[in-house]
Amino acid sequence: MKRYSIFTTLLLAVWVVNAATAQQRASVAQWDRAGAQAAIQTVNVGLEAGKIRDLDSLKAVEQRNDWPLPAREASIYEFTRSLAVRPRDDVAPDVMRYLLNYQSRVLVPHEDHAGAALPLFNIRAAATGVENGWIRDESAASARLLLTTDPHQFVPGYFQATNPNQQSGYLDALQNADLVQVQAIQSTALDWPEGSPALTQLLAVTAVITTEPVATKRLLLDGRGASLAPALVALANHMSTADTANMLQFAINQAPARNAALAIAAWWPALKHDESTRQLLLARLGHPTLGAAAALALAQDPDILTIRQLQLTAAGNSMASQRAQLALNISRESLHGGVRK
Repeated sequence: MKRYSIFTTLLLAVWVVNAATAQQRASVAQWDRAGAQAAIQTVNVGLEAGKIRDLDSLKAVEQRNDWPLPAREASIYEFTRSLAVRPRDDVAPDVMRYLLNYQSRVLVPHEDHAGAALPLFNIRAAATGVENGWIRDESAASARLLLTTDPHQFVPGYFQATNPNQQSGYLDALQNADLVQVQAIQSTALDWPEGSPALTQLLAVTAVITTEPVATKRLLLDGRGASLAPALVALANHMSTADTANMLQFAINQAPARNAALAIAAWWPALKHDESTRQLLLARLGHPTLGAAAALALAQDPDILTIRQLQLTAAGNSMASQRAQLALNISRESLHGGVRK
C-alpha cells in the first residue's frame, strides 16, 4: 500500500509539471514581425503606458483581452523604459520585481536564424537596464560627494565597488570634476600597485582630461581590457602631433606588443604624414609581433611617399618584404572597393 501511495504521488507530480509546462507554452505566441507591428498599431501604446501607475494597473494592461498581445507587451515595455528617467524612490518595489521577472510571450523569428525565436519586447532586459542605470546614478552621487568631502577615499571606493555599474558611476563623477580634482585622483591611481581592466578605465578617463604623459605611459605599459583601445583613440584627439609621435615611439619600444599594436592602430591616422613615424613603422615590418600591425597601419590610405617606400621594401624575400607587399595589396583592394561603391 505504501509503495502504491508513493507511485501515485510521483505520477501526480509529473502530471502537474507537464500541465504547467503545457500551460506556459500555450501562453507564448510566435508572431511574424509584420503581423505583430500591425497588432501594435491598434492601440495608442504611448498613451496607455502613461496610464500605468502601480502594480494593479500594470497587471490590468497585461490581462486586457480586448487588446492583441503584442499591443499589451508594447505598452508594458514602453512603461518600463520610461522608468529610466525616474528616481528609484518613485517606483514601487513590487512593480520592479514584477518587471524583472516578466516572461515575454510575444516571440518573433530571429533575423539571422530562422529556426530560433526571441522576444519582440524583452521587458525583463529593459527592467534590468533601468535597475543598472539607478545603480550607476546612485554611485555617481556618492562619488561626487567623496570628491568634495574625502577625495582620498575616491580611488579605494572605486576599487571596492562590487558592481560594474557602480564603477561606471565613479567614472561619470570624474568626467564632470574640475581639473585639480582629476589630477589628484590620477596621482593616487598611478600609485595603485596592480594593473587591471578597472585601473585602465580609471586612468583612461584621467589621461584624456589631463593629457599627462606619465598617465599615458602607464596605460601603454599596464593597460588591459576593452577600454584601452578607445582610450588611445580619444587621446589622439587631445595630444599634439609631436606628443603623439613621441608616445607611439615609446609604445613600440617599451610597451607590451598587444598594447603597442593598439597604439599603432589608434595613432597612425594622425601621424601618417610624419616622416619619422613612417620610418619607424617601416623598420618594424619585419618584427615578429609588431610587423603585422605596422603593415595594416601603412595600408590605410597611404600617401605617395609611403607607397614608394613600401614598393622598395617589397622587392626582397624577407618577412619585411612580405608584409610590405601585404600592405600594398590591402591598400589596392581598399581603393578598388571604394571605386566599386
